Amino acid sequence: MKFRRFNQHGLDAFASELNRLREDSKHDFAASIVTDPRFSEQLTPEIEAEPRNFETRMDFSEWLAAAASAAGTEVPRNDIGFWAWLTAALFDQVCPKNEKGARKVGAGARYIPDLSRWTRRYRHLLANPYNVYLLHSNDPWRAAAVMVNPLDQPGELTEQFTARLDLITCPGTMALASRLFIDPVSRKRRRGASGTAARRLGKLLNQYTRTWDLASIDPSDFSHKLPKEFKRFTV
Repeated sequence: MKFRRFNQHGLDAFASELNRLREDSKHDFAASIVTDPRFSEQLTPEIEAEPRNFETRMDFSEWLAAAASAAGTEVPRNDIGFWAWLTAALFDQVCPKNEKGARKVGAGARYIPDLSRWTRRYRHLLANPYNVYLLHSNDPWRAAAVMVNPLDQPGELTEQFTARLDLITCPGTMALASRLFIDPVSRKRRRGASGTAARRLGKLLNQYTRTWDLASIDPSDFSHKLPKEFKRFTV
C-alpha cells in the first residue's frame, strides 16, 4: 500500500467512525475512508509497503522503518493526518474484533494522535512504538520491555515507562527494564512483569538518579543491586 495522510475531512470522518463504534461496538467500520481521495492525499515523498499482520509493536516499527528507508526518506513523525490514516488502514490490528464481532474503542488519542504534549502523545498505538524504536535505533531490543506486546494491547508496563520521557529516552533504564522483564529466549515478557513490579522499579529509578549515572549502567550488573523483590527477575 502507498502511504497517505488524512485531510481535515478525513480526520473528521475517522473520528465519526470511532464515535459510532463507541455507540455500537458491532458497527461496520467504513474502511473506504482509507482510499477515498476526498479524505486523504498521498505522501510526498512517496512511501509504500506490503501490508502484513504484526505480532508485536517491534514488528510494526521495523516494518515502518524499512519502508521509509527503502523510499530514501523519513516517516512524517509530526503529521497527525499521516498517523491517523495509518491507524485507519491498520484498524483491524489496532482495534480488532472479538469473538462476538465487536470492537472495543478506547480513548481518541490512541487512534488520532494528540501531539501537543507528551502526556497524551505517547498514547497513540502506532506513533508511540515507532518513536521508541527511533529513540533506541542503535539497539532497538534495548527497549524490548515496551515493544513486545501487540499493537492493540500495549499493557501497563508500557504505560509506566513510555509515559515518562526521562525513562523512555534513557538507554540504561530501558536496558535494565528489558533485562529484568523480558525472557531472552522467548523474547516475551516474564510473568509478573507489570503492575506492582513496573511501578516499583519506576520509583526506585527516581531514587537512583541521585547517585548513579543510569544512562551508562550495565544492566546485567546493576540488576543485582536491586532489592530482593526483583530477584525472581534476575535468575
